[in-house]
Amino acid sequence: MTIGGAEMPGIGVFVCECGPNIGDRLDAKGVAERASALPGVTLASCEALPCSAEGQERIVEMIRSHGLDRIVVAGCSPREHEATFRGVCERAGINGFMLQMANIREQCAWVIEDRNAATDKAMALVKAAVQRVSRHAALERPSMDAESTVLVVGAGVAGIEAALVLAQKGREVYVVEKSPSVGGHANRYEEVFPAMECGSCMLEPKLDELLHSPNIHVLTNAQVVDVLGFYGNYVVKVRKTPRYVVADGCYGCPSCVEACPAAGIPNEFNEGLSTRKAICMPYPGALPNLPVIDMKQCLRSKGQDCSACASACPFGAIDFGQQEEVVELKVGGVVLASGFGLYDVKRIPNLGYARFPEVYTSMEFEHLLSSGGPTGGAIRTKDGREPTSIAFVHCVGSRNEKHADYCSGTCCLHTMKFAHLARKKLPDTRIIEVFSDLALAGKDYMHLYRQLAAEGVSFVRASDTNAVSVEASNGGLRLIVPGANGPRTVEAEMVVLSAAMVPTEDSKRLSELFGVTLDGFGFFQEMHGRLDAVSSNIEGVQIAGAARGPADIQGSVTQGAAAAGKLLRKLVPGAKVELEAITSFADPDVCGGCKMCVSVCPYKAVRYDAEKGVVEVTEALCHGCGTCAAACPSGAMQSRHFNSAQVFAEIEGLLR
Repeated sequence: MTIGGAEMPGIGVFVCECGPNIGDRLDAKGVAERASALPGVTLASCEALPCSAEGQERIVEMIRSHGLDRIVVAGCSPREHEATFRGVCERAGINGFMLQMANIREQCAWVIEDRNAATDKAMALVKAAVQRVSRHAALERPSMDAESTVLVVGAGVAGIEAALVLAQKGREVYVVEKSPSVGGHANRYEEVFPAMECGSCMLEPKLDELLHSPNIHVLTNAQVVDVLGFYGNYVVKVRKTPRYVVADGCYGCPSCVEACPAAGIPNEFNEGLSTRKAICMPYPGALPNLPVIDMKQCLRSKGQDCSACASACPFGAIDFGQQEEVVELKVGGVVLASGFGLYDVKRIPNLGYARFPEVYTSMEFEHLLSSGGPTGGAIRTKDGREPTSIAFVHCVGSRNEKHADYCSGTCCLHTMKFAHLARKKLPDTRIIEVFSDLALAGKDYMHLYRQLAAEGVSFVRASDTNAVSVEASNGGLRLIVPGANGPRTVEAEMVVLSAAMVPTEDSKRLSELFGVTLDGFGFFQEMHGRLDAVSSNIEGVQIAGAARGPADIQGSVTQGAAAAGKLLRKLVPGAKVELEAITSFADPDVCGGCKMCVSVCPYKAVRYDAEKGVVEVTEALCHGCGTCAAACPSGAMQSRHFNSAQVFAEIEGLLR
């Protein structure tokens, strides 16, 4: 619209009555009448239900017939209907960002009792919106070509499920696992609660599909070392450590292991309770069914010209010439499913771990129960005896401000599984569960608790299991258990500490590589703990399983599938990825290169160009949050659709 030779905005104001929601609480018609006199307003109208199909089409017609080039809708929250009215604008032939919402429902009608006061505030919000929308500029949503290939970091149950879901929908998937085998913790559990299924048997069909799917490429003994790019276009470098075994030539026979003279090495799989050789299978039933040479322990690394394993191999599959290599992968999205670790129980010395040989961690006891473990599944003390009593201590390192101030949610069931299996193997042994509270939220879990009670397992309640004191007593152990009515003494020959689930050592490194935020406990931070629990702060990087917080097998599998679904929704082969229109940008003529914006950006979208001495915004990563603009001391950083002129105009309109 041109007035007196100057281009003036043609603004339409549409005030919603929203039935009784707004119309009964303030004078919507009066607001529309007063708005018609505001500078730049061509049309002001009070509408009954503008968000309805009929109401939308009415606004479309008025925009066209009055030549409007921007509109204000005074009604409910923009979170509810901003997208609706942007669509109205576009159908009427104007840019969707030539819209400003004035929230007169939640901020006026619903919170102000006095009708006149509510009306006055509504008018103030409309003035502010008119001032602001007159300075709006047309924005377009850019798009770009995107890779549909996905990287999954971690081959535990969450990562496996994510990879399978993606591959079933035709996506190419790379699975990177730092250990020599896939399956994570679950594949190493001989029995899984609550039904006492064999962990490896339960997972075998999924592992078989993972390793033989034509769309899935599994890289074991590998770690991500560098990440460049953004959603839809990542370049990820992966370092592969050699096995020194030719995968296509090996058939998994034990000849090489039997021949190896380098023995007596603590076995990590059995938590150091047994020994292994320099060449070994990671654990019984490990997949891929391939041995691996620990070159740090191999006699060749100690200056000896040993080739016993190569000589013994009937297939010529030993290759000492293999070298470490770095593989470059181009992927569109990422699933971080790097699993969990266990709390270091040595940090609670009163519980006796490392001071008394018969105090075990939960993972050590898991392997005592395993037929592939150091005792072949028999529960024995270090000197080979069957213990006459075993005490299981819950919540070690968890639910405590000094340690991990959260409930891991799985430890109670894990410990009850131990008690059930111990009772089965040692029917005459006294079993005691020392707990402070029980987390039995699953629909199948109370059954296991009742079963233990029927089996004669004793439950001793402590006010704080982390304050339990373990000391020597008559050749065995004594637990001093604090309680509401004073301390109680429990005698036991063996003590098992159920440790909290904690982030892996890799979590911090991966967070830095991918720009993903960690929460206060060191797990990957969800976008929203209830509504978006598998998205990170970085678009295209999903999180799943115990990497984002304590989770059982069922929860991890569900999250893996959900994370895959999030990526399937956008990473469609041949399709473009639509980017955010409201992004930040830096004025290079004003930027002083202080890098304040770089340090505060939660999405790692701002980078410093050392050659130019200024910052630049990678728009594909920017979410338009405005944190950088708020922090910029020079005003060089601005947010599209929320620039200083627009924000100050809105404030000015509100105060007039």
